[in-house]
Amino acid sequence: MTSSTLKKSEARKRKVSSVPAKSKASLAACGPEKLVATVKASRVQCKQLEDKVRLLEERIEKDGVGISDALENDILKIMGGQNLECTPHMKFFWEQQMKLLQTRKMGRRYHPQVIRFALSLHGKSAAAYRELQESGALILPSERVLRDYKNYFKPKAGINLENIESLREKAAALTGIQRYLVLVMDEMKIQSNLVFDKYSGELIGFVDLGDPMTNYASLGEEDVMATHALAFLVRGMCSDIKHVIAYYFTENVTSYQIMSMFWKVVGVLELSLNLWVIAAVNDGASPNRKFFELHSQYVNDSDCDVVYKVNNIFATTRFIYFFADACHLMKTARNCLYNSGSGSCSRLMWNNGRYLMFKHIADLFYSDQEFALHTLPKLSLDHIVLTSYSKMKVKLATQVLSQSVATALEEKDDEDVLGTAEFCKMMNDFFDCTNVRSLTEHVRRRNHFIKPYTSQDDERFAWLKDVFLQYLEKWRESIMQREGVYTADERGKMFLSLQTYKGLKIYVHSHIEAIQFLLAEGFKYVLSERFMQDVLEDYFGHQRAKGGRADNPTAQQFGYNDLTIAAQRDIAPVLRGNVGGRYEKQKWSQVSDVPVKKRKKPSK
Repeated sequence: MTSSTLKKSEARKRKVSSVPAKSKASLAACGPEKLVATVKASRVQCKQLEDKVRLLEERIEKDGVGISDALENDILKIMGGQNLECTPHMKFFWEQQMKLLQTRKMGRRYHPQVIRFALSLHGKSAAAYRELQESGALILPSERVLRDYKNYFKPKAGINLENIESLREKAAALTGIQRYLVLVMDEMKIQSNLVFDKYSGELIGFVDLGDPMTNYASLGEEDVMATHALAFLVRGMCSDIKHVIAYYFTENVTSYQIMSMFWKVVGVLELSLNLWVIAAVNDGASPNRKFFELHSQYVNDSDCDVVYKVNNIFATTRFIYFFADACHLMKTARNCLYNSGSGSCSRLMWNNGRYLMFKHIADLFYSDQEFALHTLPKLSLDHIVLTSYSKMKVKLATQVLSQSVATALEEKDDEDVLGTAEFCKMMNDFFDCTNVRSLTEHVRRRNHFIKPYTSQDDERFAWLKDVFLQYLEKWRESIMQREGVYTADERGKMFLSLQTYKGLKIYVHSHIEAIQFLLAEGFKYVLSERFMQDVLEDYFGHQRAKGGRADNPTAQQFGYNDLTIAAQRDIAPVLRGNVGGRYEKQKWSQVSDVPVKKRKKPSK
């Protein structure tokens, strides 16, 4: 049988077959039986589709939410937009909104990405979140649902196991030098109120140092109302970790109490989490300075008269370096100058025959205001007339003790102001060395003092030790050698406050040795701004903002606010602001299916 005969035979079989024709097959080539089978199959398929349409219509009629024509057109226009492909979060969010529109209110299940977005919105403004929810413009989880995600464990003073596990998850992917971190600690004022916890039956608001035995050893049987919250925040030197690992409620905290809490936190970080503490940062308050001095017996360094480091008792091959916050030092140095011959007149600073007085800067400012073009455009009346509030602003202090002010004083052609000009220049260069925060800022501003540290022999180390510290030492010597009958107290008022002077020395020594150690460990560069307290001040700012007009939270509110802020930072970090904007990170760039931690329902 030839091949042509075989082909004709197969064609006849296909023509008389009772199997339905394919969707793209030619009907002219089909026999009667095949056509009948095709029609029957099409009718069955149409019937199935009609049943599905009818079921969908019934479901829409029963569970559908009515919307206006304008809103319908807007949604269809958005969902049909081509630019949604460029923003995965936006595309996914609107897909979820369409899906949620088709479900009953009591049977909705929210995707983890929607939960994260809702937590971010609610964390920024609960009132705005309620407005969005009640308007019906978006379908969002209720605040009751969000509460279970924010407060997935019960907050309390001290070191919480759940909080430690949260930090462990963040640090799980860190390797090598990424495990180095700074421990920042500071106090914040809270309301001295008692709050009854209906779940535990406890009164919250008393001093709580995290451990009943520590409380009894410090306070005895007396119950004292807490006035401050002492927070410990860890910040990565080579990572984005920022986490409040513990907080305590205090009242007139002592150096001994700080020492106990500090080493407990360090022990958890070093032994349990394998995170390496390289520095401890706090302000220059009296208990903090005494806390440094308590370690003097463990330091074998006779070359320095201040305690700026101590052996890590959990890793004896490493030191923990103490830092007095540079921003606070700038404010206290400015305050000393402000009170020299003006302000409270508590000082009259003098250096080698020249007086250092704030009046020199004030006179320069007022004379500069008489001209249309200003030599000091950044200075305003807020810089000159200080209030209790403006004294706390670092920006005002750094703009007064700046290179531009020093240059303007030097150009005044008055030898009496040269001492003040030199002081401004020295403090400006010191702050630049301590405020290195970018890899490129030094190029843009043409200032080598703010260049990242990349060498153990950086010339700024020599400047800090041989120029800046020597400037302070020679200043003290000139006061001691000044002729005349002066008491020790009067000579002390010719110099910076002793606290500021010691804080500057501590910072310089710790700054040099800590950076040299990190570079030797394998850091390509070090940003000295990591040794500042700004990140904790930013945290306290968020704490106060949560209370609205009542900007000081109670002890109970502080704990729950901490959970909210932690969720906010982990989900969507701030991209702008005085502090948060420095560490820019792209957010909402990916859709995550990772479940969000949720509070477990109590067992019945």
